[in-house]
Amino acid sequence: MQNYPHYGRKQKWVHWLTFTLVLLTFLVVIFKGVLSNYLGGMPVIYLLHKSLGILIFVLTLWRFVLIKRDGVPDVLPKDHKLQRVLSKSTQGFIYILLIIVPLSGYLMSCHPLNFLGIISIPAVDLPNQAYQIFHSVHQASSYLLGILLIIHIAGALYHYFVIKDKVLQSMLN
Repeated sequence: MQNYPHYGRKQKWVHWLTFTLVLLTFLVVIFKGVLSNYLGGMPVIYLLHKSLGILIFVLTLWRFVLIKRDGVPDVLPKDHKLQRVLSKSTQGFIYILLIIVPLSGYLMSCHPLNFLGIISIPAVDLPNQAYQIFHSVHQASSYLLGILLIIHIAGALYHYFVIKDKVLQSMLN
């Protein structure tokens, strides 16, 4: 029996699947030149990038449903107020960015959004300046998401290796 608070199985799956998809999305962008040679060109890279974004968006919405329905475990002691504030605010901003990044990616394009070439979501007709604004938002929020994910991972590793508590295990076991 586990003697520490832990996340439910569905929340763990959504967490790690989202992490994997975000990592893949970043890698697709970073290595788009190399990958385009192997995957059939830049149209396939854009299709993959946008499809991963849709999956991330949908998983994030599902995560909100799970959090509302099941709650989240209280893995940090109540007397560690600074850690709780840092943890909750980092997680909260990550959740917000997991909505903003895909949504701004969709809104920055004047082309329909195709999910794996199966489903086509019509483009939103906006003035050219709006597309440029959403492109800037997409880029800036992507970088911020990357930074916050690094902070989140560093915090989990800090708890595991330095504090030696069960915060990381709450999402693993």
